[in-house]
Amino acid sequence: MPSNFHANDDDKYAKFASKGQSSDDPIQKYNHAVGLLNFKTVPLHLFGFAFFVLATGLLFTCIGGVFDVNLTERFFALQLEILGLLMLRHKIDTNKSVGGISGMTFVMYTVVYLCRMGLALPIDLSEDFFKMQLNEWKDLDFDMSLGFVSFLLVLDILRKIFVTYRSTYEDQLDVMKAWYLIPACWTISLLVRPHFEGWPFYYGYSWSSTLNMDVLALMPQVVMMSQSGFKVASPVANFVAATSVSRCGDLMHSLVFLGETRRNEPFSYWTAVGFQMVHLVLVADFMYYFCKARAWAIEAVVDLEV
Repeated sequence: MPSNFHANDDDKYAKFASKGQSSDDPIQKYNHAVGLLNFKTVPLHLFGFAFFVLATGLLFTCIGGVFDVNLTERFFALQLEILGLLMLRHKIDTNKSVGGISGMTFVMYTVVYLCRMGLALPIDLSEDFFKMQLNEWKDLDFDMSLGFVSFLLVLDILRKIFVTYRSTYEDQLDVMKAWYLIPACWTISLLVRPHFEGWPFYYGYSWSSTLNMDVLALMPQVVMMSQSGFKVASPVANFVAATSVSRCGDLMHSLVFLGETRRNEPFSYWTAVGFQMVHLVLVADFMYYFCKARAWAIEAVVDLEV
């Protein structure tokens, strides 16, 4: 049995392994397929998320918003982030543990979401902004509206890590500290950063620093995995998987919708795209070790049954 397998880490390993066993009932697989349609088997938080997606989409159209290809991609990318955070939060409460979860990664994400909301505000913060009419809110960036929900969720996850389930937090393994990474990201942006035409210095600098933090936010989690012998907590993997799909949407947006920027400002464009690709490489590295850990766990379960 691999040394990094823990029987109580996630019982989904055993459930997955047992699916391959034969049954005496020839129609069991059809009964199982019909059972998947039973709404009682769907977790309540997923029902809530589905309602939230429909409600926010309906609200946006009611105030005059129009979902073009660009806005649709951004809308669902941010909704995936929210889904990943909801799944992580639910799993923490179910397990009553934050074992294997890097608190430093979520400190990083807290700062990232806060900065993204700040960047989504109109540059001219006059009093007129706070007196916007209902039909004018359609022009507010999704990073401000949906991003605020992500910010609240990540704050709640931080509370669970450092307060509610503090006794289960493996801080001795969480060695890459956010208070070193965050200043490093802002310092790097002074030296190399994309800067697009029409951006004030402070906006371009803040945008680039936020991008750097977003790219490196997962690093503490990867380092924590290496410290624990690449034991991967399933709740974190679900969050990372949802986030990776969201970031793939960001990269697709850059490659498909920013052709004019690519021609007019190639250095800034390819610098930003390069950072996005580095982020996906880190995500791919994380998911590789997660899939490897699950394969080891399934093999271990089969060995125990034999």
